[in-house]
Amino acid sequence: MPKTATDAPQTPSTDAADGRSQPGPQIGNVIRRLRRQRGLSLRQVADSAQLSASFLGAVERGESDISVGRLALVADVLGHDLASLLGYSLRQSRPRFIRPEEQVRMRRGKGIELTAMRVPGTNLELLLATLPPHSQDRPVTHAGLDILYVLEGNLVLRLDDTDYPMTAGECVVWPSSHEHAIRNDSDEPARAIGLVTETVY
Repeated sequence: MPKTATDAPQTPSTDAADGRSQPGPQIGNVIRRLRRQRGLSLRQVADSAQLSASFLGAVERGESDISVGRLALVADVLGHDLASLLGYSLRQSRPRFIRPEEQVRMRRGKGIELTAMRVPGTNLELLLATLPPHSQDRPVTHAGLDILYVLEGNLVLRLDDTDYPMTAGECVVWPSSHEHAIRNDSDEPARAIGLVTETVY
């Protein structure tokens, strides 16, 4: 009987430099490969991205994590935007499944269910929110950006004391440092999916 993708052994990828097992996309390897393809030294990329060469070297070796903001600066130096750099990284490694036991489930307000999943190898966090009728999330602030896409129903984004109604199929982006909350004023349940550029749990 042929094997399916889920039958394959879940072995993590290995860093060629030191043989350590590291799950998920190896962004340091991608940075090194793109840098060398462009004939740039480590110091040239670090200086252009306003980073120290020692820090960028540690990222390339897989010895240090890098924030989304700093990674965006490196991507720009290498002629990529952040999304394409992360996509290139993901194409270079095996699929990484975010198993149910790795997902974090939270209650945020009466009846509101929130499932959070960290994107391997990044500071990105994927969120799935279910809001029953006439429910409201508690106001929060944190670092980064929030992106919200309404899957079904109607929601209201409360941002800096202003209401922004949303319907299914609409998407909104806002700075997470501004106080925000989501609520469902309707008589029907609503579901949304979000992306946060800095982890919030």
